[in-house]
Amino acid sequence: MRSVDLVRFLAPRKLIAVFVPLSILGLIATIIYVWSSSNADAIRSIKNSIPYVTYSKPCEESNSQAHAAVETFNSTYTHANGIYANGYETSYVPGTEDIFLMIKTGASVLWQRFPIHIATTLPQLPHFAVYSDAPDMVAGIPVVDILNQTQQPTMESKQYRTYRQQQQLLSEHANIELWEAGIDGAWDLDKFKNVPMVAHGYRTFPTAKWYIFMDADTYILWPNMVRWLSSINHEDLLYMGSVTHESAQLPFVHGGSGVVMSGELVRSTFGKEPELGHAYETYAQRRCCGDAVLARVFKDRGVTAVVSRDSYPYVSWRFQGGFCCEDQAEVPSNVRHNKENWCQEIVTFHHVTPHDITQLYQFEQKFPRDQPILFKDVYHEFVMPYLQEGRRDKWDNFADIREYPESLNPKNIEREEAYRKQHPDAPKPTIPEYDSFENCSRLCQEWDECVQFRYRSGYCGLSNNVRLGKKQLKKENPFSSFWFIDRIRAIRSNSGCDPVDEVPEEGAYFREQAKKQA
Repeated sequence: MRSVDLVRFLAPRKLIAVFVPLSILGLIATIIYVWSSSNADAIRSIKNSIPYVTYSKPCEESNSQAHAAVETFNSTYTHANGIYANGYETSYVPGTEDIFLMIKTGASVLWQRFPIHIATTLPQLPHFAVYSDAPDMVAGIPVVDILNQTQQPTMESKQYRTYRQQQQLLSEHANIELWEAGIDGAWDLDKFKNVPMVAHGYRTFPTAKWYIFMDADTYILWPNMVRWLSSINHEDLLYMGSVTHESAQLPFVHGGSGVVMSGELVRSTFGKEPELGHAYETYAQRRCCGDAVLARVFKDRGVTAVVSRDSYPYVSWRFQGGFCCEDQAEVPSNVRHNKENWCQEIVTFHHVTPHDITQLYQFEQKFPRDQPILFKDVYHEFVMPYLQEGRRDKWDNFADIREYPESLNPKNIEREEAYRKQHPDAPKPTIPEYDSFENCSRLCQEWDECVQFRYRSGYCGLSNNVRLGKKQLKKENPFSSFWFIDRIRAIRSNSGCDPVDEVPEEGAYFREQAKKQA
């Protein structure tokens, strides 16, 4: 074959040999590009979900929403791949995608209270923000200074002294943790946070079905919370939780026990009035707490706290009662267990330490998410094994429903005053003998509902609630405590949800300890 013909013959084959590999490489490159782009979008979504925080100088007030201290928080960290910003895997409780959680804390306690939530509370729900009185960052999670946009007159008030001192330390880069700076007055400052916090929560997630806030020393059982919320209508105007009173005219929901607001309530108030976040600063200066200030915001717009239990919206005992301050949510060992709530669902705990939160999180993992956690379950885990038979010295079980001398108990004083008004000539009641352990025990036995008492010289306290309490370390006049185990077991037997013989009996822990030592 001539050379010219050979070239003509081979030329197409060479082109094929060159272009086919190039085409394959191009296809591979395209696939890699598309894959990389999709993952880049996922990565960007993670990065973009971390809020860009812009802080203006304090007191530069603006009525424009665009000049808010923190404009948006997006949806926290990510739904993509279940990766949480600090590396923890998420395990969102179904239904939490419609909830926006606001965690309130303070700069002086931030590092003692908040970090434990990173590994327990926050991986369970996708939308949240953390609010304080100074900006910070914890494991990649921004802490919003919710007081940054306070108006000038309030900023200069005596109650903002703590805030000004904290800002001064931050501006100097003082290398001093705010908790160790010895600055007092945090409680005065705390009451200014609630209203702007809810306003910010609305701006952040304006389509949420539920807005919930809690303190950093609060723990929420999210499966129980979501189960309850799924049974009620987020389009109703609902303001719910553990209700107490600043005055007879102003019931408010206790923030430490958790506050639940329907999306419709927040949108009809904070959504319609963008300036509402700062409208009650002067009012707050004269009030006890931010919870009550928020209640005033809603009451001025025709909505008050839900005080029903078994009727709609079925608040029941979920927030541990809440019709008096003594019933607000407590740590697991001190929850008030009684015959009324034994088989009811429980949602929140308050005054919890990081250790308490860890224990609650581990306890919660023992239950399938579709199984309600009841008061009796908390009793089984945190109280029942540790109830000792007989007298327990240097131990306070917090029995306080009936107290002697009766002058110690405001309820007794109110009852006596009301009775005197109706019966001015009635003889004064005889003061029962209480000032000995034996007499205190007798008073408890004479009250059919009494299940425990505590005594120390000059005082006797009785209760129809089961609580464990704690050891007393002080040496002067400590309490001695006692539980009537047979009465407690009768409550369990009559509850309908807690067969006595199906779980270890009261005091199991101490019996096991005795076996080990034998």
